[in-house]
Amino acid sequence: MRYSLVGPGRIAAVLGLAFAATLLAHAQGGAQNAEGKTAEQVYKNIQALKGTPAGDLIQSMHLIRAALGVDCEFCHEEQDRSVDTKPQKQMARKMIVMMNSINQANFGAQQMVTCYTCHRGSPEPSNVPLLPAGEPQEESNVALPSADQIVTKYVEALGGEQAIRKVTSRVITATQYIPTGPGGAVPVPATIERDQKAPNLVLNVYHTAAYTISDGFDGTTAWSQDLRGRVTEPVKIDQARAQRDADLYLPLDLKQQYPKMEVRGVERVDGRDAYVVIGTPQGDTPERLYFDTQTGLLLRKWAVLPTPVGNSPSEVSHGDYRDTGSGVKFPYLITLYPANARSELATTATIRVTKVQDNAPIDASKFAKPESKPAAAQ
Repeated sequence: MRYSLVGPGRIAAVLGLAFAATLLAHAQGGAQNAEGKTAEQVYKNIQALKGTPAGDLIQSMHLIRAALGVDCEFCHEEQDRSVDTKPQKQMARKMIVMMNSINQANFGAQQMVTCYTCHRGSPEPSNVPLLPAGEPQEESNVALPSADQIVTKYVEALGGEQAIRKVTSRVITATQYIPTGPGGAVPVPATIERDQKAPNLVLNVYHTAAYTISDGFDGTTAWSQDLRGRVTEPVKIDQARAQRDADLYLPLDLKQQYPKMEVRGVERVDGRDAYVVIGTPQGDTPERLYFDTQTGLLLRKWAVLPTPVGNSPSEVSHGDYRDTGSGVKFPYLITLYPANARSELATTATIRVTKVQDNAPIDASKFAKPESKPAAAQ
């Protein structure tokens, strides 16, 4: 089932608001306080995935669920997911061992074969090849611009470097049904305020009818605060991504943030032709950036979250670019698949920006990581 989290009517200057959704997962009880711990140190009855970082286990389960097209209860008992009463759970363990053995023996332990390699969304893997549908597509012979040319056009499309540099702070107001509950499958309506100050200070506050949660980057550390006031820090990979996406001038710094950029071709994105640029951040997995061939604007960003059972994909689409009043364009429609990088893959979320204020006065102290409130007595 697909849960549509579309609100009523992130990329520093354009990339960062979407990453706030990943920190939001931690604010709501995601992979927090798990840095340095293994799955068996945090969860019960871990066997095939012993040694797995605890922060990766839940997303691994989401990925298996999506690869087989099943619910969690296909393998687990709803009341106690640690018990071993279902034969499917035992089989899943055998398949994980088999997958790891194949990768170890044939691919130098790289995660080349995954559950999805065979299952393709079905609990029963197919062993019969599909017949080709339609005529083969002709390859395009169109000459491709360089990555530098694409980035330059992107900056110009946003308003140019001079206009972007003049923006030293930004306040964004938006609406979104935020993902909550197991796997992020329960949508809750919220209003969002994102405050950002150069060079890399960020504060996101989510207001719902019942509670308020927040997350941010204080220039050094990413953090999130849950509805009880408890403050936690996300795991290492999310810390690095938060730091990258907190850059207010990220469109100007793309070549620094992605030391390796390659143009791979042209693909259709939301009915438009887009240049596909593969950008590889330092110490992270490659990401795909899709730039409109006509306007030069960024239409989509695609990334993966590595897990012990394969890469979990996520993408953020941008649309409805408007001038904020400072001569700089910003996307007023941001769609996330899944709802955040640590949600069930079948979820979606749409951020509808209602107001952007550039160069609004913001005191830098606002971005300080808050003190964690003590846990309530039981």
